[in-house]
Amino acid sequence: MQKSLYDITEVCKMLGTTSRTLRFYEEKGIIESTTSGLSSRRQYTKEQLSQIKNVLVLRTLGLSVKSIAEVQAEESDLKKAVLSKRAEIYASIDSRIREIHLLNDALLALESGKNIFTEELSQSFQAAEGEIEIVKICTDAVLKGENAVLYQYISPKLSEFMPEDVYKTVRKDTLDPIGSFIKIDKITVDERYPNKIYSKVKFSKLGLKITFVFYSGKICGFWLGYYNTEEG
Repeated sequence: MQKSLYDITEVCKMLGTTSRTLRFYEEKGIIESTTSGLSSRRQYTKEQLSQIKNVLVLRTLGLSVKSIAEVQAEESDLKKAVLSKRAEIYASIDSRIREIHLLNDALLALESGKNIFTEELSQSFQAAEGEIEIVKICTDAVLKGENAVLYQYISPKLSEFMPEDVYKTVRKDTLDPIGSFIKIDKITVDERYPNKIYSKVKFSKLGLKITFVFYSGKICGFWLGYYNTEEG
């Protein structure tokens, strides 16, 4: 006979998680529990157990609690959330690769007795002016839907992982809820990673934040997000 309720301790053993984790997820509203009788101890129905399994899968994929809550509330599409997380990871990898190359350049300079603080060498560790210009062109391409222009600057590897038809869907889903275009707000270089550049665009309802990650003059990381225009 199949059980109707599963105790929290039993669920933790079954799924390889902790009671603290389950309580945290319940506080955040992404899972539910059931209490029966006089006991206040958490128990779970078969349906709630299935919900916990789904949440654990999404957490294993790296989705944040906030992203999972948005998917559950149908404020965000699951495929879009997974694509966004994958793009974030690729961008992180590309940033690390860029750091390794910069460190290698610095070591070569040091080993040859050069001063890495000279203007000539230090400039090589900064975001290239050409990359800023590419960001301006690609921001305009995103806003106008000129995909061919954008993809001229995207690396072959990124094109493989982000085919144009996928990008078109993500772009539409991202731009649809943010209202009418106001202006391109600002373009800034990440203080820690000079190959990561942000383009912020003001819309009537929400700000669009476009992140670009460069390596060897090509865009190797790219994703669309939001920012609060009141906070900048």
